[in-house]
Amino acid sequence: MVSAQRSLQENEELLETLRNELITFVDQGQMELAAARIELFHPADQAEVIEILPEAVRDRLLTTLSDEDIAEILDFLDEEPRERFVSRLDNAVLARILVFVDEVVAADIVEQLPDERVQPVLSQLANREEVSELLSLPEDCVARWMSSEVLSLRSDWTVQAAFEFLRKEKPNSGEHFYLYTVDEDQKLQGVVSIRDFITAPPEVLLRDIMVPDVIRVSQTTDQEQAADRLRHYGLLALPVVDETGALVGLLRADEVLNVQVEEATEDIYLQVGLGADASPFSPVMEAIKVRVPWLIINLLIGFFSAFIVSRFQATLEQAALLAAFMPIVAGHGGNAGSQTSTLVVRGLALNEISRRDVGTVWRKEASFGVIYGLLAGSLTAALAYAMSSNYGGSGQHSWHLALIVFLAMFGNVVMATLGGSMIPVLLKHFKVDPALASTVWLTTLTDWIGFLLLLGLASLWLKGGM
Repeated sequence: MVSAQRSLQENEELLETLRNELITFVDQGQMELAAARIELFHPADQAEVIEILPEAVRDRLLTTLSDEDIAEILDFLDEEPRERFVSRLDNAVLARILVFVDEVVAADIVEQLPDERVQPVLSQLANREEVSELLSLPEDCVARWMSSEVLSLRSDWTVQAAFEFLRKEKPNSGEHFYLYTVDEDQKLQGVVSIRDFITAPPEVLLRDIMVPDVIRVSQTTDQEQAADRLRHYGLLALPVVDETGALVGLLRADEVLNVQVEEATEDIYLQVGLGADASPFSPVMEAIKVRVPWLIINLLIGFFSAFIVSRFQATLEQAALLAAFMPIVAGHGGNAGSQTSTLVVRGLALNEISRRDVGTVWRKEASFGVIYGLLAGSLTAALAYAMSSNYGGSGQHSWHLALIVFLAMFGNVVMATLGGSMIPVLLKHFKVDPALASTVWLTTLTDWIGFLLLLGLASLWLKGGM
């Protein structure tokens, strides 16, 4: 297998070379040579190359590999290419491959199958009971991400007995970071540090050197909460227990990284109205199905902005210069609000903002909004004052127009920062993903407020006479 000790650029160049070689081998019908070449690489690299292969080449190559090799690649393959490949396998072949796949990955693959294929595939799985149990759990719970291969030691064993057990089991050094102790019912009792384990006399019982207060999570704990706990305590792994307290799995740091990438991607997509399963490589019709409804909704909401402006037609006819400042006031308010919203959404996602911090966040953002609103309003008003000398051909500057622009910009920035900090918190309180507060909804709201302030204040001024 090719060493992973190479730079990112070297790795990309090597994989690009491999891609070209595989295309040549497959086109020439040298399938055994193609299979032998790709097997020299780590499964993660194999998956990356397979994703950038032409679809016809990819399918021919994968069907040439052994079931066990395909299973390793499926573990690293992105969801969309994996789903397309799996859709081309008949139920018996898929079930045969899933025997070599981790139960968590197998459950994820089965869950993505069309309804009519789920039971036929499950019925042929050797571990169908375990996979079915995972499928019955919430999609975002720890049990869907943990590894069920967890090493445990009996707390009533001596250090010598534990050593002998470890020699017999020969655990993979990359799989087990902590020594967990259990009782006769497999209930988690404690954790033993490697240092204490190595230095303790052979006759000492593990219960005498273990730490009984183990940071743990349950199978049904939300994956994001578990990831936050692991990150907060700086651990390499977290033990997972069932409802009786029995040790059933291990949530490792690498699995948490996948969770955090998934959650971050979901939040980014939600901010622009995309589903979590969106992809730049989705077929056109699928992209239309996923993206167009949101865009239509946003377009219809935008129509309301046009309606607001249309109600002030007489105002615009008398103070046409205001039209030049409408996009500035509305757009800049949206930018300020999006900054605030992004900060708050991230803080909520990482649990950096708790309930007791909400008041502090609101006060800080309100202060920022007032200070920056004064600055942005002053700069925009200065521009309006300078431009007003050309308004109406009078050659006179209008401090009235400058004041209207100042108040509109100031008010919109303040409202935007308040909205950007309050809306995510309120959404989380009502158990709605705070990311929904960002970008599209918030900028639409600031458009409305900006137009109403700018044109509304101008209307009041005009009613008093120009």
